[in-house]
Amino acid sequence: MEEQNIMPRDRLIDYLKEIPNFLSIFIFSVFYNIASLMLLDMSRTTGIKTTDLSLIFTFFTVGAVAGQMTSVLFNRKFTRIQVIVAAYLLTIPLIVIQAFNSNLIVFYILYFVCGYTLGVIWIQANEIVLTSNVANKERLVTVLLTFYPVGALVSPFISSSIIKAGLNWRFSYYVIIFIIAVNIALYFLLLARRKSGAAIFKEEKANLKDIFINRSSNLILVFIFFAIILYCASETVMATWAPTFFRLERGLDIRSAGFVLTLFWIFIIAGRVLALILSGRITATKLMAILSATAVAAVSILIFMKSVYLIYVLIAVAGFGYSALFPLLISTGSTIYEKGRGVLVTILFAASNMGLSAAPFLTKYISVKNMLFSLGISPLIMAGVFILVFMIMLIRNKKQQN
Repeated sequence: MEEQNIMPRDRLIDYLKEIPNFLSIFIFSVFYNIASLMLLDMSRTTGIKTTDLSLIFTFFTVGAVAGQMTSVLFNRKFTRIQVIVAAYLLTIPLIVIQAFNSNLIVFYILYFVCGYTLGVIWIQANEIVLTSNVANKERLVTVLLTFYPVGALVSPFISSSIIKAGLNWRFSYYVIIFIIAVNIALYFLLLARRKSGAAIFKEEKANLKDIFINRSSNLILVFIFFAIILYCASETVMATWAPTFFRLERGLDIRSAGFVLTLFWIFIIAGRVLALILSGRITATKLMAILSATAVAAVSILIFMKSVYLIYVLIAVAGFGYSALFPLLISTGSTIYEKGRGVLVTILFAASNMGLSAAPFLTKYISVKNMLFSLGISPLIMAGVFILVFMIMLIRNKKQQN
């Protein structure tokens, strides 16, 4: 079945109708990030080493990569709404089991499967958004992806509030179940009755030969692919390991470590809002070069700081540096070609999860030999992003001259 033509609009109500898709990104982020601040508490309760527990992030992201790469296959027989609801209904009992679990291997398995189901949902939600009747897709995608740092910002509050209240860290997972239940209801209320768009239609097989037809554009896509891998690896090191690093190496308590993470995500969100304002006034590649250079400089200094207040200042600057890089890379990469944007989105988000899955391995093995470098690897990786963005600028300048 083919999608119906719909009149592009840019009203507030059209953005509000996409709330279930925004929440899907939010849930993905909360599930992934909620354990970062309570790894030490999980370790004490279960008797599992913190470094071993940190690999749950890798198993989740490997599962998410698999889910995102195979997500489109489910649309040969089922609509996107059907796939999303079914995936959520499968995820809920897995989270319940996880809340009672104390076995490391079972943690790995559950995080992998939950990563798969939420990865499937991630792509389905993005496809619905990309084919919605909102005219300004760049703005819509930026809003959509901003719900990831919003989720990352909220998750420390959830886990720290539960622990401070004297409750077991396992209650954090019950909060996720509640949010999922609310989102299922919203999908039925807002999107299930939609008369057009990707939400209710099945997927047609894409012809790759009709998509990748320009060599210079293909090269730009390759650079963006690897830039996303490096960016996500660097950001994940900051988001999942920085709280533990500052608690162990700088003696910060859970509240201060949580505030470090909160500042990081607040300034990521603020930077993305600023990027929306600057859109059209400065090219995406120039903005990405400025932001990546800022992140490299801030984190390079941050890792040596012992003053809590200087740590707060530098983590805020670092958050600003990381802020708009991901949505700019995604929007730039997914609009290189007129055709096959669903394929491009799948490829680019697979790259993001490759970076996410690599980060815990880096922190696990580097921290054993050099704790300082376990966080110091982050600016080195981000320097690679700067180099790739600079290469993209050179290619585009050459194309314009020709």
